[in-house]
Amino acid sequence: MRKHQCALLPVLGLTFLMVGCSGLMTEPSKPSDTDDKPATEEDKSTEDKVAEATLDEEEISYRDFPPDVLFALLSAELAAQRGRFDVTLVNYTQAAADTGDEGVIRRAMQIAQALNATNAQRQIAAIWLKANPDAPQALRIAALRALQNDEFEQAIQYMERLYTQGEVAQFDTLATQARAMKPEQQQELLRLYREVHDRHPDQPDVTYSLALLNDNAGNTEESLSLVNGILESHDNFQPAITLKGKLLYDLERNEEAINYLRRQTRRFPDNRRLGTLYARILVNAGRLQAAEDEFQSLMERFPEASSLKLSRALVALENDNNRVARTLLQELVAEGLHTNEAHFYLGRLADDKNNANEALHHYRQVQGGSHFFSALSRASFLEAKQGELDSVRNKLENLRARLPEQRERLWLLEINLLLDLGEHDEALTVADSALSEHPENSDIRYARAMLHERAGQIEAMEADLRGVLEQEPNNAVALNALGYTLTVHTERYGEARQLIMKALEIQPENPAILDSAGWVHYHLGENQKALDYLKQAYDILPDVEIAAHLGRVLWAMDKKDDARMIWRRALDENEEQQLTPLLEILDELGLSAEDF
Repeated sequence: MRKHQCALLPVLGLTFLMVGCSGLMTEPSKPSDTDDKPATEEDKSTEDKVAEATLDEEEISYRDFPPDVLFALLSAELAAQRGRFDVTLVNYTQAAADTGDEGVIRRAMQIAQALNATNAQRQIAAIWLKANPDAPQALRIAALRALQNDEFEQAIQYMERLYTQGEVAQFDTLATQARAMKPEQQQELLRLYREVHDRHPDQPDVTYSLALLNDNAGNTEESLSLVNGILESHDNFQPAITLKGKLLYDLERNEEAINYLRRQTRRFPDNRRLGTLYARILVNAGRLQAAEDEFQSLMERFPEASSLKLSRALVALENDNNRVARTLLQELVAEGLHTNEAHFYLGRLADDKNNANEALHHYRQVQGGSHFFSALSRASFLEAKQGELDSVRNKLENLRARLPEQRERLWLLEINLLLDLGEHDEALTVADSALSEHPENSDIRYARAMLHERAGQIEAMEADLRGVLEQEPNNAVALNALGYTLTVHTERYGEARQLIMKALEIQPENPAILDSAGWVHYHLGENQKALDYLKQAYDILPDVEIAAHLGRVLWAMDKKDDARMIWRRALDENEEQQLTPLLEILDELGLSAEDF
């Protein structure tokens, strides 16, 4: 199995920097795990939400309602007091339809929102728009509900009506969310946005939204053309300036993007979004010291933005500026901000210094967020190395009981823990238990296949990999693993090649699959094809196994000097425990590491 070390910093996404405001396209949401802000109150009950809906708004201006309407409203209030909110909503909705009174309609909408009754919201919005076709709140809710039903044309009509009233229509927010849509939905939105743009050709915010949608649909050049058009007549339109910087970088015009953003951040020092984009592009370009300096400047200009301090700390870590990183992370912990991330990276710092107890202290403080499982995995390993394996496994069992939605992931964590500890037989036993509980989980089945390989149980490994492929016929990893296994452990080279080439069609630049393609062609006697694939793999990832295979093919083609050069580099650049694949090939040829 080939292992790939995770980078300290993930690839820094730029898309989020394009988003304007939110609210039309999404419901109000709770802070994410990464916010790490302590809750100020318990989640409100339905009773509280309905009570707020009936108390926080101005009193309904009752007209001469008919007795049946008054009775329905009174019944609605009594039903709310008794917890029969369904009756409350039905009565208010009917009263709204019967009276057309905006006070009643508004109250009905508040109750529907408190109950998250989306169908009722749509119905009440229609009633509201009949009573007042220009009501902004009704237009917003009608647009949102239309979008949730993929009724894009209707939604855009509501949004454009908001826009023509001078209200915020949030075309930009919908354009950003289009990145996650299906291609056919993106194309439909593009058609509708172009029609809106044709009706408002001189409005920079409309053109910007169309540019943003083109960007998220993958039309980078068209997006840049639209942005340049905006800036010709509105050179201070900052959303377009920010988007242009991102687009230049996406088009791999890196120097142009960096120079452009440097100038613009000096022009608009109060634009945090622009400055953050510039800093992140510096990180992605490997200019870590410049990125550190930019994040430091941003921190000083926007001291209230704790995310900048976290970003500054992570860039410092990547730049081996551990003292600064540790100080910033400790400040975040003391302030109670981004504590999951801060504790995780403080744990990494301690781990790198082989301070297991300090690392454990920090890893155990990671209670959620994107680093929870990484912290749990590392903490489990460190505890197990201290002789607490039984305790660790009991904790994992308890977690599986407490977090049933994460049981499969926790099973995998235990399997990998045992594997890392060299407890292969026990890992296989756990994998059997996990699969008996989750027989459809292809990740667990794949893990067991790898354990079978370590145990020399090739038939069992093949059976598990074929089980994965029955569920996921286009799983490139499983296709490659099975093809490589057949290459190494059998003489079924034709079948192996078919599997590997299918994997390569799915992931044509995956170095592990390219390596397998080279190795199976070598076994088929097709050395030139083998060499071509292995060179591609080595150019992408010059690891020991690929170097071993590439050198072996060069040796077979009587290019022994080239083979020696490849092998010498691998011997020089890797630790002894990583050299097994190369040493095995050298041994087959009657050579040893000392010969180099």
